[in-house]
Amino acid sequence: METPAVDPHQTSALRTVPERRVAERVVHEIRAYIVANELQPGQKLPPERYFIEQLKVSRSSLREAMRVLSTLGLVEVRHGDGTYVAAPTAAWKASSSAIFDATEENALRNLVETRVGIEMAVVSAVAQRASDEDFDRLEQLLEQQAEQMRKDPTYVWEPLEFELALIEITGNSWLYEIEMMLRDAWRSLSGGLKASVSRYAEWHSEHRAILASLRSRNVAQAQRLVMAHVSFDRFEADLRAPRRGARKPRSAGSNS
Repeated sequence: METPAVDPHQTSALRTVPERRVAERVVHEIRAYIVANELQPGQKLPPERYFIEQLKVSRSSLREAMRVLSTLGLVEVRHGDGTYVAAPTAAWKASSSAIFDATEENALRNLVETRVGIEMAVVSAVAQRASDEDFDRLEQLLEQQAEQMRKDPTYVWEPLEFELALIEITGNSWLYEIEMMLRDAWRSLSGGLKASVSRYAEWHSEHRAILASLRSRNVAQAQRLVMAHVSFDRFEADLRAPRRGARKPRSAGSNS
């Protein structure tokens, strides 16, 4: 089937992607493009150069995003021919709630247990594969968060930003996509995580300890720290904590 005509004036489906977490944003924007244009299985996507120019990203970032979408069964990459839609539009609209139901009775426990399983595997892979430059970038991320916390008491950090940065180092797109789903599902619980904002300094300190263990390639210690960090008891306490007149926390921040 032919590629749909590309309207150079169309702005509703694609937006410029920030430099941070580029591949993640590209995945989001391509999904939005498919839905907005109601593309069906078998239809061909525009060539790489179109998305590179519209989203202002590198070819490597675009290809990483396509690998994620291919892993999810949403596109088919035909080498030498192009990329085709492989799933109906309904599948592209589906969110993490299709997999993780935050309204079910054991939602919090399920999310915590899944996070632990994913992040235990992640720290093991990072300890084996990360370079000194990778660790330096993680250190820079933590420094930026610390500076924001010092300057702005109302600062709300990006949920699971540190954990997703770790997964980027592994190069495992499957782990990355699952953690993205967990982050989205976690956000749906965040309205009830009333004490979470006060946890930032605590979580930040734990992230630093995890990073230090990874720098020393101490997998066992890093995994013990992850187990302590992703604590069901702590999150459950936040769910039950009274508001005490505090301003309502923004949903994006109720997460570590």
